[in-house]
Amino acid sequence: MPFNLTEEAWIPVVGNDFKVREVSLVELFDNWETLREIQSDNPPTTLALYRFLLAILHRAYQVPRNEEHWEEIFEDNGEEAITYLQDRADRFDLLHPEHPFMQDMALPIDKAVSVHAIHTMSTSKVFSHEHEWSGYSLSLPEAARLLVRLQGVDITSLRAYYVGQTKGNRSAVNTPTINAANVLVQGSTLKQTLLFNLMRYDPNSEISGAIKGEDIPTWETSYAGRPTKSIPQGYISYLTFPWRRLKLFVENNSVSQIAITMGNSLPDKVTPQQWECGIAYRDDRPVRMSLNRQLWRDVDSFLLSAEKNHRPRIIDWLAELRSEELVEDIVTLQIVGFSADKAKPLGWSTQQFSAPKAYIVDTELATTLKLAINTAEEHQQIFRSFRGSPYYALAEILKHGDAGSLAQALDGESRYWATLDREFPKLLYALPQDTETGADGITRYGHRQLPAWTQTVQNAARDAFTESIQSIRNYQARAAALRSLSYQLAKFRGETGQKTGKDKASEKFPQAKAS
Repeated sequence: MPFNLTEEAWIPVVGNDFKVREVSLVELFDNWETLREIQSDNPPTTLALYRFLLAILHRAYQVPRNEEHWEEIFEDNGEEAITYLQDRADRFDLLHPEHPFMQDMALPIDKAVSVHAIHTMSTSKVFSHEHEWSGYSLSLPEAARLLVRLQGVDITSLRAYYVGQTKGNRSAVNTPTINAANVLVQGSTLKQTLLFNLMRYDPNSEISGAIKGEDIPTWETSYAGRPTKSIPQGYISYLTFPWRRLKLFVENNSVSQIAITMGNSLPDKVTPQQWECGIAYRDDRPVRMSLNRQLWRDVDSFLLSAEKNHRPRIIDWLAELRSEELVEDIVTLQIVGFSADKAKPLGWSTQQFSAPKAYIVDTELATTLKLAINTAEEHQQIFRSFRGSPYYALAEILKHGDAGSLAQALDGESRYWATLDREFPKLLYALPQDTETGADGITRYGHRQLPAWTQTVQNAARDAFTESIQSIRNYQARAAALRSLSYQLAKFRGETGQKTGKDKASEKFPQAKAS
């Protein structure tokens, strides 16, 4: 019995009524103007589905060659994608007897594991809280999403040997989406989101040295065969690269077991950077998404290319669309990250960030924003425990042997960043209006806003530190810490020649004595 993904409902989408429902591939492209977004079981699966749909669009339209071709695709409104899906429908059958979607028929059931444990071949709780004895199984739509996720977003781990293999390497590599901040440009509809991320792609000029054949999706060839090191034949091939060998075992229209072995990997010294369009790179390494800091602190990596920092190529493409007035005044980025320590999943995060589109086309403006972020990052030194720092001065009088643990316990830094989290959006939208044009004709930003932001940062640091030591009853220690604070803030203002031994802190506690 077939289960064809072009006709069966399996992709979770949010409609204009904000309700989640599942649609088939054909229905998705037929209604993408009235759909808001994809919202799958978890952010990694959502990211994998977007990349899968982009591969379909690139294949169906033979990639946008330029802005004019992109406009033609926009006007076509998905018709060519639907035609492609209908013409190649057999390649999207989850249960096809010869070439089931994204699966390898050669894998036997003795290679299978319970679906609850597929993430690390153990009882990982990242994707499933079930246990083997629970009888946990997946529906066919869930199983289809799992296949797409495993090929698109999966961490390294030991897998079963492939058929006929009894020794050697059996470790599946991280997919390039792991430990990277994956950027999706978000529109007001699913159509806009997909097309904003459908960047111009010219295989002959961008990766001509890597192309060995026709650039087509792997589902048109095979997800089977002994794993090997290979180079994708182009961007479409890369988006559908067979990082895993998989086989579902279906019983009564549900899946409780899946065979999984290592799949293909890139040859040594071949990096994903030449194909990846949604990842920023710093020193040729992917910019990662932190699980414990706000996105705005790294946003310059996504808006600005400078020195060894390269923003995602999709932002370069968006800047070209902007020059043709094809994008809106506000650019919204959805950024998805999945962090792992080797085979240990640490967690995922998804955040949205909106900014005036001027930041993606005006290098001077983006550079000024980076200066403001650097100011905030520099001032976090206030909350460290080096000799001469406020917390060190506090610990010294309290005779607390570990200034670092004291600083961590009092945690003024969290208060500091919480304040700036609220203040940064004001700067972000005010900065493009704060312009001055010099005699050289160059427009510069921040004449008023940068000094104001510096004052905001200093006030936030002062208030956060002061609040953090309110519980300390030793007033001599508090006074010493506040003197050090004033001195450190003066250093950041460039007033290094000013001694602040008798400053406002001393005035606040004129008769400070040890408690």
